[in-house]
Amino acid sequence: MLPSPAFVLEEKRLQVNLQRLAHIQQMAEVQLLFALKGFALPAVMPHILSVAHAVAASSLNEAQFGYIYSGRPVHLYAPAYRPVDVPQLISLASHWTFNSLSAYQRWINQLPEHLEIGLRVNPHFGVAGAPIYNPGRPGSRLGVPPASAQGPLPPRISGLHVHTLCEADADAFAGLVEQLLIHFEPWLRAARWLNLGGGHLLTRTDYDVQRLVETIRRLRSILPNLEAIYLEPSAAFVWEAGYLLAEVLDITYTEGRQWAMLDVSFTAHMPDTLEMPYKPIVREALPEPNPAYPTYWLGGITCLAGDEMGPYSFPEPLVVGQRLTFHDMAHYTFVKTTLFNGVAHPALIVKGATGYRLVKAFGYADYVRRLQNG
Repeated sequence: MLPSPAFVLEEKRLQVNLQRLAHIQQMAEVQLLFALKGFALPAVMPHILSVAHAVAASSLNEAQFGYIYSGRPVHLYAPAYRPVDVPQLISLASHWTFNSLSAYQRWINQLPEHLEIGLRVNPHFGVAGAPIYNPGRPGSRLGVPPASAQGPLPPRISGLHVHTLCEADADAFAGLVEQLLIHFEPWLRAARWLNLGGGHLLTRTDYDVQRLVETIRRLRSILPNLEAIYLEPSAAFVWEAGYLLAEVLDITYTEGRQWAMLDVSFTAHMPDTLEMPYKPIVREALPEPNPAYPTYWLGGITCLAGDEMGPYSFPEPLVVGQRLTFHDMAHYTFVKTTLFNGVAHPALIVKGATGYRLVKAFGYADYVRRLQNG
């Protein structure tokens, strides 16, 4: 029996996504970058890099990871750069994107000529389920706003970067491109490459790939100077390719509400469910709550009062020891987990053609290593 809790990545589902992404990359004549911010698992990086052109990183740790596991220089963007990290980042990066004109001015003279230099822009257009995930809003700290882009493109900047989508469709992508052209066309005409960021949910079954292709073709017709167009999805690579396995530890009742207490945590293991917020799918539950069936709120294992989700209805009553499966828990899950409360961290497991293999199990040593040596 598999250990619980555990994140399980299904290679078969991953391969379906990769085939679709390879097809889109060819049709649209774009270069896909794999953004480590949403998913990073060495065990499946060879599969991902069979499609991804390169890796996108936003910190020294991600840049080191990307360089080591891909063998390729990384595309680097961070909201700010720590001086102590800069020498090592220079050795790892092929593309270096600044978040602001002030950062560009501070660092540009220290960067070697072989680096491609980019600048992030904010077109005041964003599609996200919550403000916390929308960097396209006015006043955002991420990217140069239109009012600051009135002069010529600064020297040595060869590309622009924008990222204002989150699990978005092709209509949102088309809207983003229109706003970019409205606010930054002079800079775009001076650039050699354009990174259109992440948030493109290319592997969702209803994604309109033809609309994406048409939008990119139109963009190229307007900007024939662009030598490369990059997209850097992360969630799309592993969309619906993994799940979080949990176990029911207790069934309890409080003032009319029935609880199933689990060995997983929404705040520690599925933080997006509380930040977005959204209600994750439990595969064993009914599609919608129905009071005619056994109905439960699911309680996380930490002491946080809000570590809970529900209600969920099930065909039969839950029992202690029963396993539940949280659907689509590969992207933005274990890359964002914490060891809050010292709760058991889910194991990492890959399900391949020949069965399951344990990639890593976590214990006390992992917990204490964050706090002291040894």
